[in-house]
Amino acid sequence: MKKIVLSLFVSCLFFSCAEKNTEVQRISNQTYDVVSDSIYTRMPGTILYQNGIVYWEDPISFEKFVHAVDVKAKSEIASFANMGEGPDDFSVANLSLSPNGGLFINDSNKPLEILYKVDGISVVSSSRKYNHDTRATSLLHLDGEEILYLCPNDENLFCVNKGGASEHSFGERPIKDEMSNAYNVFQGKMAYHASKNMLVYSSFNFPYLSVYKRSGAGAWSQAKELKGDCNYTVSEGKLRFASDGKKGAMELALTDDYIVLLQRDVETEGSLSKDETKGRNVASLPRSLFVYDYDLNLKKIINMPFPMLRLCGDEATNTVYAMSVNPEFELISIEL
Repeated sequence: MKKIVLSLFVSCLFFSCAEKNTEVQRISNQTYDVVSDSIYTRMPGTILYQNGIVYWEDPISFEKFVHAVDVKAKSEIASFANMGEGPDDFSVANLSLSPNGGLFINDSNKPLEILYKVDGISVVSSSRKYNHDTRATSLLHLDGEEILYLCPNDENLFCVNKGGASEHSFGERPIKDEMSNAYNVFQGKMAYHASKNMLVYSSFNFPYLSVYKRSGAGAWSQAKELKGDCNYTVSEGKLRFASDGKKGAMELALTDDYIVLLQRDVETEGSLSKDETKGRNVASLPRSLFVYDYDLNLKKIINMPFPMLRLCGDEATNTVYAMSVNPEFELISIEL
């Protein structure tokens, strides 16, 4: 058995040590606004924001499982997309925003892609086939025909496809050990800030945050990286994290100035017991937002009075939207 401990570090190769000495602002009285309290689902899925609309997914529903909420009017204006076996029905839905406006839904089990555009109270859709990459666990539409996939089992975490043809891959694994379960180890969230040409990735299973800069077609480079405590063993080819080890962020969102992570603040929320982590225990959900700038300097920790489980951001402002449990599901907005 081989045991490795990755200790917390902030490398001066990536960060200015002087910048890291800035005081982190802790906020416990953050104001927020309820955008919608009509979130009727047993468990909300992905939420995304674009052009005054928050799209939220009901992964348990079969009919019209995506809902569009006008954030100014604070009302639902449309619902669309069905699960099923029909030619335009989805089996496993993957939601992402179109850089030209609208919501893409791609099926992870078949080469179906539909672009939905909400115009007032009407929804216009157009379907097409896309390059269905079975290696990927999530995807982002970059521009035009270009799709970026998260491929956690590959040597490089990200692969880019354009017009149905594989273009290139990038992004080294943050843990270099050989392992047979990389697909599970490197699961995470990713988000793309189009105007900044920046991709941000955070891992679920261990504390890790990385920013990549796009400088041209096929030209991606890691701009910043932040690694945290990560205790694990590698045995019989499989990497296993320590049972009491720190987890990564649950959700990731981008705003104009900030990268926002939803995760547990142990200092104020305490550690979870083993019993609290079993099943769908709402009490185990995090209540805190960790707010970084794009140089990965931690600027704020916002402790909310209720749990949250989904997050998205407005890239043109510093507004984040969260799905809170208060005690029922509510869609809220927070001005950073």
